[in-house]
Amino acid sequence: MSELNFLQTGYLASLLLASLVLPVLLSALAPSGRTRIVSTRIVWAGQLFLGLVGGALLVWPTLAICSAICGIVVVMMCASALLCLRVTPARRKA
Repeated sequence: MSELNFLQTGYLASLLLASLVLPVLLSALAPSGRTRIVSTRIVWAGQLFLGLVGGALLVWPTLAICSAICGIVVVMMCASALLCLRVTPARRKA
């Protein structure tokens, strides 16, 4: 493992900030019942993948940009899945 340069440190910091998105989104939506279990699993899967991406960034510095982009894309996919699970009230006919 070599020392990280400024760009790789920035990638790692962006992954760290991205890892905060999913738990905050889950707490803001606050689903209940079966949806909460599925939402929690989505958050854990996203966090696990971000950990793997961060580890890959540390071990293989040549793949830093690819791993950072992959991590951000996975966070956006998990966030969109959480938003799709959100329960929206039905519209009333006027």
